[in-house]
Amino acid sequence: MKILTVCRAGLVRSVSLADVLKLHFKPTDVLPVGKDFNSEETKQMLFEWADKIIVMETHYKDSIPQEYWDKLLVCDVGADRYGSSKHPELIDQVFRWVRENKQLLGVEEHSLTL
Repeated sequence: MKILTVCRAGLVRSVSLADVLKLHFKPTDVLPVGKDFNSEETKQMLFEWADKIIVMETHYKDSIPQEYWDKLLVCDVGADRYGSSKHPELIDQVFRWVRENKQLLGVEEHSLTL
């Protein structure tokens, strides 16, 4: 499963979700991206590449071209008030969201350790 996670800058919320998916779920090939900090060409390439596109705020959906809305999911963790992709509250929110939506995402939780 190829998953694109999208937040404003691609540095905190989308990275947190990507990390949770990579470390705790399979099969996942996950990339975070910033809706405001990556070029249109890069985003277009990634939108085409992804099987699922997850935006980190509901209104970010408007930044995804409608032709990709069939791939779109929303993990609304609100505005970035976390400051770090490792913030415990953020990790807890995205982990819970993935567990609740793992069938839609086509992923399974695993118990692998690094």
